Amino acid sequence: MRLEAKKQVSSQLKNIIENPYENFIALSRYARWIAEDNRRETWGETVERYFSFMLNHLKENYSYIPDEKLVAELKNGVFERSVMPSMRSVMTSGLALERDNVTGYNCAFLPVDSPRSFDETMYILMCGTGVGFSVEYKYINKLPAVPESLEKSTTVITVEDSKQGWAKAYRELLALLWSGQIPAIDVSKVRPSGARLKTMGGRSSGPQPLVNLFDFTIAKFKNATGRNLKPIECHDIMCKIGEVVVVGGVRRSAMISLSNINDIEMAQAKSGNWWEASPQRALSNNSVAYSRKPDMEQFIAEWKSLYDSKSGERGIYNVAAAQAQAAKYGRRDPDIHYGTNPCSEIILRPYQFCNLSEVVLREKDTKKEIERKVELATILGTWQSTLTDFKYLRKIWKDNTEEERLLGVSLTGQFGHKFMSGKEDLVSLEAFLISLRESARAKNKDEAGKIGIPESAAITCVKPSGTVSQLVGVSSGMHPWHSPYYIRTVRGAKTDPISVFLKEVGIPVEDDVMKPNETSVFSFPIKAPEGAIVRNDLTAIDHLNIWLVYQRAWCEHKPSITVSVKEEEWMEVGAWIYKNFDEVSGISFLPHSDHSYKQAPYQEVSKEEYDTLVSKMPSSIRWDDLSFYETEDGTSINATLACSSDGNCELVDISG
Repeated sequence: MRLEAKKQVSSQLKNIIENPYENFIALSRYARWIAEDNRRETWGETVERYFSFMLNHLKENYSYIPDEKLVAELKNGVFERSVMPSMRSVMTSGLALERDNVTGYNCAFLPVDSPRSFDETMYILMCGTGVGFSVEYKYINKLPAVPESLEKSTTVITVEDSKQGWAKAYRELLALLWSGQIPAIDVSKVRPSGARLKTMGGRSSGPQPLVNLFDFTIAKFKNATGRNLKPIECHDIMCKIGEVVVVGGVRRSAMISLSNINDIEMAQAKSGNWWEASPQRALSNNSVAYSRKPDMEQFIAEWKSLYDSKSGERGIYNVAAAQAQAAKYGRRDPDIHYGTNPCSEIILRPYQFCNLSEVVLREKDTKKEIERKVELATILGTWQSTLTDFKYLRKIWKDNTEEERLLGVSLTGQFGHKFMSGKEDLVSLEAFLISLRESARAKNKDEAGKIGIPESAAITCVKPSGTVSQLVGVSSGMHPWHSPYYIRTVRGAKTDPISVFLKEVGIPVEDDVMKPNETSVFSFPIKAPEGAIVRNDLTAIDHLNIWLVYQRAWCEHKPSITVSVKEEEWMEVGAWIYKNFDEVSGISFLPHSDHSYKQAPYQEVSKEEYDTLVSKMPSSIRWDDLSFYETEDGTSINATLACSSDGNCELVDISG
């Protein structure tokens, strides 16, 4: 079945998203600045910019011109938010993506096995891509030893004012440190804090984050003279690199760190008052890289440590399960020591990228409509897999990414759809998911053949879907709705033009109780679909059993979920994990909490309270009037986390 256009695509350029909260997400997170009109794009213009770039790219670089009817169907599907491309590509389409295709990718993985691992991580993070990395002993031991002594030298590293300039300067610093020299740093060419960034949008953080990183790295090397860097030291340096990526004073890096089960220092990385002594560690989630099923004693010790942390760390990343999944469909090498991305839904080789696309499951979608959505999302992912012109990085990144051309076609909103949630029949759901997976593979093979590229080695996954789920108005990935009725709050700096505009048009607003003079809190009423699964409907074991169906039937990668575990469920959940350990990966665990606080992001309300708030909402909003409040570019390509699994991917507040 085709997703027939409800409007002519050309008329969509003037259209906005009717739901005020969802249109706010589009404007604040994905719209670029149109300089000649002195305003932000509408959602229709954002969609048009993405397709204009992709179609021109395919024509110029692959001599491929897709069928006009298909293009119209795809444009309509994205405009109506039925299928979504890589939101990194949506944000960067244009000059930024043309200059470096890294900016179009959601996630990457690399082991810390070379001095280049550090500066490449910096570059990738500055492009807005999430990074998974490993500090397992087998990798760290490949790094050169730090010299017996470090001496100040007359060498001066001059930092050029660009992503490549910063990364090259850091690469040079590391090379000099490994040769026993401590250079001086010249950051005079770096734009001052607050200066406008034309290509990526937003404002410069100034040189201070880079200076802090250089000083931190030198201190780590001084402390390691005459020996190899330890995993915890490499981990800390990688996390400190993440601090370089700052937008509006807010850190925007997404990272996951993999380590050995017997690495005690990594196991205790977030123990005690770590945020005071080592605040950079907040930049990364930490997981054990299991190469085999642990014995019961090891598992119980690690499970108790995870329970005691109250933060879900260290999590579980099962290398053996990733290898088994790679072998399952016969298109990937089962002997590679695979890593993963920060959300842990993609199985990645070392030095490899993956692009994502998404199927949005609506309450009343039929099976035929879902199948067509899967095909369209697969086509978008296949197009995006042609973006392999990577600047600065070693050639191995291009080679690996082109060889496998990984897609991450995800499903989101399952728990608002009775059948896809497994609420009706898990057996029938499993059979349907298998057919969907086969449809995705067939469509990828067909579209790849038309473009003239190899078919993808792995296609399907379930990602957590943070900000994009807010844009499309469904529950996040394979997670339940918060409650039948709730208030979604958004914080905004009082001086931000969007904040001023929202207040003027009548969105319910109050002062932030913590920062009443600086920050406003806006309230949007949200209603879950009829029959949707909400968080208190779902036990941890039920969530895991549904995860297992998607793991076995739909995913060539993995489904990534965060399981909310009640106090009395921890033992039962641990037993389930150990029983199914050979398949488990991509699952995070957090303590269930009914605790709410004033102005929390999600606040459950009654139907009556919901109706009252709806009555206070403006009957219509002239979004065009935002241009009267915003007179200069306030957009930023890195305003949204590319890939994060700890809940941060749903932070939609406005930075001042």
